[in-house]
Amino acid sequence: MELWHGSPSRLEGFDAQLSRAQGIHCGTRDQARMRCGQGGHLHLIEAPVSRQRRCRDSGGNWSERIARARRDGCDAIIYLNRYEGLPTERIVALAGSGQLSDLDRLTDAAFRKLVPEAQDSLILLCDPSLVRIIEVEGPTRRISGTDDGPASAPSP
Repeated sequence: MELWHGSPSRLEGFDAQLSRAQGIHCGTRDQARMRCGQGGHLHLIEAPVSRQRRCRDSGGNWSERIARARRDGCDAIIYLNRYEGLPTERIVALAGSGQLSDLDRLTDAAFRKLVPEAQDSLILLCDPSLVRIIEVEGPTRRISGTDDGPASAPSP
């Protein structure tokens, strides 16, 4: 799985204290873009993940689950993302059919049947110094690596 992290600014690395408390949230490119907006930066990252725990997405309030997963020796939480990365057309269709308010009550299997485009996301719990930024995509250009080498042509 390709892992993307979205943020308002370009990152050179991840803050150890913040990462310790909240983990590093990542997912598909579309999920990261929705999270940071058109003016943000997308970071293609890689990280060692050997022991992960699957949880149900509840729209936030991950603190307890992160602490429990860390205590149990997990280095990532994986979940079916019910919020970021969903196509606008699907959200409009669900709202129009009156099903949008019921999504949180569904099991992951039922949610995936209703929203087949939904993808998994991860919360990385590993040491942030082990997370490598491979590529950064800014609001108007793509920058390979984390050095300040030449940028390629503007992104479409």
